[in-house]
Amino acid sequence: MSQTDTMLIIEDSKPIASLIKHIAEQAGYQTDLAMSYAQAEALLASGKSYSVASIDYNLPDAPEGEAIDLVLDTKTPGIVLTGKMDEATRDKILRKPVVDYIPKETAQAYAYLGKLLTRLKLNRYIKVLVVDDSKAARLYLSHLLSRHQFQVSVAENGQAGLDYLVENPDVKLVITDNEMPVMGGIKFVSEARKLYTKDQISIIGLSGNDAGSLSARFIKSGANDFLKKPFCHEEFYCRVVQNIEHLEYVNRIQMLANTDYLTKLGNRRYFFDKAPEAIKRCISQQQSYGLAMIDIDHFKKINDVYGHDAGDVVIAHIADVMRKLFPSAIVARFGGEEFCILFEDASIESVLSELDTLRREIEASEITFNQENIRYTISIGYSEQSENIDLMLSIADNALYQSKTNGRNQVTAQKPELETN
Repeated sequence: MSQTDTMLIIEDSKPIASLIKHIAEQAGYQTDLAMSYAQAEALLASGKSYSVASIDYNLPDAPEGEAIDLVLDTKTPGIVLTGKMDEATRDKILRKPVVDYIPKETAQAYAYLGKLLTRLKLNRYIKVLVVDDSKAARLYLSHLLSRHQFQVSVAENGQAGLDYLVENPDVKLVITDNEMPVMGGIKFVSEARKLYTKDQISIIGLSGNDAGSLSARFIKSGANDFLKKPFCHEEFYCRVVQNIEHLEYVNRIQMLANTDYLTKLGNRRYFFDKAPEAIKRCISQQQSYGLAMIDIDHFKKINDVYGHDAGDVVIAHIADVMRKLFPSAIVARFGGEEFCILFEDASIESVLSELDTLRREIEASEITFNQENIRYTISIGYSEQSENIDLMLSIADNALYQSKTNGRNQVTAQKPELETN
């Protein structure tokens, strides 16, 4: 999120303006304050652009929400804050293309504002696909989603939507109608689930059909959620955010389960999850691949002489070097001072050269810890490709043992004639 985000705060109460300013800055926004309609008008007329604006509904010189149109006319996303919360006012606000409205009823309202401001920044990086045969419906849904900063793409039927998902696996949310030509929504959901699980993509079904069983049919076919048309904007946004946040929560849990706490590399579980998929991919594409086992030489001595904290620094250092040298490989910490790397689409000669570069860079490194200079080396074993991951690990481990036996600080490959010292 490299761009600078600026928020316009339109609020006539100094205490509330100060609170909103604090919330916005906590969410990473710079702020400008206007305490009246006239001040807001002057700031917007100055040509300065804003990522978002919070708009007090009732201002001394604009008591009936006139500042909302002022902001929206500049294409600035607007969040309305109001202490006037009757049904007529609510309907008046929601008829306008605002991001959201927040009643000034409790302190929780301002916590919601902070969450919404953070959500808007995150949404810029989230891809949403709208699947509907109606051009008007696609446009309407796209406008709703764009207000919340999502990246929106559209498809005119289920088959087109499926084709798009095949080419764009980074889509996180799909909103699909049911009644469509070529391929309907329920069939589309069923086919999409053959490509992506519920932990990878969320799907919300839509329909104006009155059939009571339709929501159940969508859910049973693999949808995460269902909305009946016509729907309320508020409910639509709540469902969208709820499904996106569920995905993010699952991804965080998976990351914690699959990430080594010290190095932030994948752990053993991560490796055994990703490596078989990578091997299948290489085999299907007739690509070369191989596996390396890496061990820090005399690691116990490092711990004994310099302490376990120093050992952690050494482990973190080699992880950083491997991350830099092998950005496209599957790199994992297996435990202790042992690491494993799976290389895809690479010849044995090139991989051995890269591994020796790693060995030489580690040998040349000097780590300073508690005013002590620590130098260390690594031993490496390499195995050529096999469809059996356990066999590859066993061969690489035997090759690593040869490197240790032959004096350490060297790379040994599966075949003696390819040994590199």
